[in-house]
Parts: sequence; C-alpha cells; structure tokens
Amino acid sequence: MTSSLSLKTVALIAVTAAASSLLMQACGGDALAQASDADLVEGVWESALTVKDCASGAVLATFRGQSVLHRGGTLSADNSQSTLTRGAAYGTWKRGTGNAYTSTLVFMRFNPDTTLAGTQKVVRTFTLGADGNSLTGTNAAQIINTAGVVLQQACVSETGVRTSW
Repeated sequence: MTSSLSLKTVALIAVTAAASSLLMQACGGDALAQASDADLVEGVWESALTVKDCASGAVLATFRGQSVLHRGGTLSADNSQSTLTRGAAYGTWKRGTGNAYTSTLVFMRFNPDTTLAGTQKVVRTFTLGADGNSLTGTNAAQIINTAGVVLQQACVSETGVRTSW
C-alpha cells in the first residue's frame, strides 16, 4: 500500500508540474524569458511638462504627467490637468536608435456640456538617460476638432523620472 501511495503522490506532482509549465508558457513563458524581452523604458514615469507657443516660445502652462509604458509597445497616460474636459490618454511607443524613443498618444476632449469636442494628439520624442531612470524630450501637441481639423498646435518640453513607489 505504501508503494501505491507513493506512486499516486509522484503522479500528482508530475501532473501539477506539467500543468504549471503549460500555464507559464500560455502566459508568455518563464520569468527569465520575460525579463530578457523587457525594454529598459518599460514602467511608470512621472514628468514635469512645460507647454509653449511654438512660434514665440512663450510659456502657456506647466503641469505634471504620468505615463505607463507597457511591454509590447502600448502606453497609457494621465496628467494633473482637469479631467472635466478630457479623457484618459492611450497610445503606442517604439524604440529608435540607442536610447531614443518615440510615442504617440491620443485622448478625447469634451465641451463643457459633455459633448465630444474632438481629440488631442501628442507625439513624444524622448531620450532615456544613461542611468535608465530619467528622460528628457519634446512633445508636439495638436488639438483636433470632430471633423479632423487641427485647431491649435503646441510645443512641450518634458523631463521625467522613473517612479519607485
């Protein structure tokens, strides 16, 4: 009876190990493979942004931003400006040469009566610092109406740091 119990135990362990292995592969492989696929820029970033008139360089606004650069090239972002007239921002990012990156994000804009006013598109060009925990960049923003017409453009400078909560 002891050998029967031991055989059942070994079989149970083998089935559990096989199921765990299949689950790990279905979820993207093992932790070592996932770590090697990671890009250094992935993670949560906090930035200080300065909006300027593109022609004169006059400062129009300053605010704080947060962005999450997800594995696979997607991103989500938010900032300290009021959410009454805008939605959350979503977009994509890609690595260029060296520590250079670009990203494009879009969020919906709303009129005070909550009807759709259009979108705002932001194209970011940024460089990851040598420490891997800082970035600097410029953003080109376009305010676009519901017909797709660009109503206004702005230039934005950005400095950011990786969060370490």
